[in-house]
Amino acid sequence: MAIKTKVDPDTCTACELCYDRVPEVYKNRGDGIAQVVSPGPDGYMVVPPELEAEVKEVTDECPSGSIITEEA
Repeated sequence: MAIKTKVDPDTCTACELCYDRVPEVYKNRGDGIAQVVSPGPDGYMVVPPELEAEVKEVTDECPSGSIITEEA
């Protein structure tokens, strides 16, 4: 099953973990705060299957818990 992800900008601490590890999915919005590269209308990005494991890892490792990942 596919997963989708987004970042809560209000709690993101700009640690750079997500966009350093998975730049195909996350990027710096210009002030250090992360965002997804291609958000849909709901703010989520559907994760390419080959990156799902890495996205799940950074979701678990995010120190502020700002990465939200769920089934698409």
